[in-house]
Amino acid sequence: MSAKEKDPNKLKIDKHIGIKIRNKRVERKLNQTKIGDVLNVTFQQVQKYEKGTNGINPLGLILLCEFFKVPITYFFEGFNFRTFESNITYQDKYPEIHRGNQVKNENLYPNPNSYMELDKTWVLKSKLKDALLIEDTLKKQEKDRYFNLINTRKKN
Repeated sequence: MSAKEKDPNKLKIDKHIGIKIRNKRVERKLNQTKIGDVLNVTFQQVQKYEKGTNGINPLGLILLCEFFKVPITYFFEGFNFRTFESNITYQDKYPEIHRGNQVKNENLYPNPNSYMELDKTWVLKSKLKDALLIEDTLKKQEKDRYFNLINTRKKN
């Protein structure tokens, strides 16, 4: 294994812990900046922790345990250290705090269970937006015709 390559088992643990951090953050309705303040890191670093790109250090885990008031074992629940497999499924991942972000995320990384539903919703919203725009345009044109008619009558 070269210096650049990461141990695949470490990556699995980092990803599992990252999901647990994200779930707890979303459950408490906190943003990544707030977690970054607790850990004294940037929100970008918190994103890397949550994705499992970077592993959080032990001190960071202890700080999060104190902040979230959970035991250290919380972050390892559901991880099998014999097989290095996590039992967390897609459905176990909490949706993002801001629905707009979740829709954007699901368009990039679709949930096979809700993608069609999101697609239909997006189409309906788009059609509604177009209909409202057309209605506003027609109202403006009608209003302009009415004022032109009144001005024409006043001149005569």
